Amino acid sequence: MAVTSVVVVGCGVIGLTTALSLQRTGRYSVTVVARETPSATSDVSQEWASPYAGANWRPFASLGDTVQREAEETTYFRLRDIAATQPAAGVKVVPMRDFGVSPGEGVPPFFSYVHNARYIPRAEWPEHAYFGYTYESLIVNVPRYLMWLRQHFCALGGVIRQAELAHICDSPAVAGVPAVAVVNCAGLGCQALGVNDAAMFPTRGQTLLVQAPMVDFTATAPAARSDRATYVIPRGDGTVVIGGVFEQGSTVASEDPETTDEILRNCIALCPQLLDRGFEQLRRPSEVTKDDIGRLRARIICAKVGFRPSRHGGPRLEVEHLRGLTVVHNYGHSSFGYQSSWGYASAAVRLLDGALAVAAKL
Repeated sequence: MAVTSVVVVGCGVIGLTTALSLQRTGRYSVTVVARETPSATSDVSQEWASPYAGANWRPFASLGDTVQREAEETTYFRLRDIAATQPAAGVKVVPMRDFGVSPGEGVPPFFSYVHNARYIPRAEWPEHAYFGYTYESLIVNVPRYLMWLRQHFCALGGVIRQAELAHICDSPAVAGVPAVAVVNCAGLGCQALGVNDAAMFPTRGQTLLVQAPMVDFTATAPAARSDRATYVIPRGDGTVVIGGVFEQGSTVASEDPETTDEILRNCIALCPQLLDRGFEQLRRPSEVTKDDIGRLRARIICAKVGFRPSRHGGPRLEVEHLRGLTVVHNYGHSSFGYQSSWGYASAAVRLLDGALAVAAKL
């Protein structure tokens, strides 16, 4: 069988998952070209979103968005399989306590496939919540998982080249391969790189990594402001990511101390286990004491600020022809890159298969 040379631009969770999915087919020889690549160090650009993620599985797709809904469902089962068979990947099944602001109508679509789904009694809902569900979710230890993706991709013969590009179509020459196609997973880089997508914008996030080994579930709840949310995501190693903010268009790269206090207060209210307490001590954020905040502040390992690759109109998943190359775009996944990564990667593989099949007939 003939093998086609392909370059993937971008080495975050979308780029690596797409590259691995392509390499696994046996039909493609894949080279990844990216400015940032996973490594054992934490010294990465804030514009590279993947290392800054908390990363759990929680459905974001609206009822009418069938593409994203399918991507989330595909990824749910793929991550469950990884959790069961690949302990080194840093993926674990844990309960989710999921609270939100939109009550919707009827049974949520994801109830048809997630494991152990049920409603949470109204008495346990936090402030500003209009629904509460619990179900089996997944958590991802981001540093371990990115390295696992990289290692599996390279073990199958994939190649990674660290380089900075001026244009995505320069990537075959930079990689030194005779590629006929490029898969563009460059995230916020698509504001430039010859893509120049005016729909792309950063969404600022601020999180804290804390030591809290008692936390054995993940939780998400709304906050008083629309650009805030409260979430608790254990990494499975005794550390927990807590947050956070969703500040669209903000490029403020430094930690905001007031936001840090807000995160500590809201997360203690949502998850008393952060302070080694049980659910019987659930409380409102306004009831969290300065002593509580001080105790959790003492457990902070680091604060992180990063920028999600958001896009007006949602992710771009389509084929384009540029400079004689077939280009498949797969970017703009904002806050749901990890939880939809395998589904969007599979869709990108199908798009590339179809595009190259058409090109071969011309």
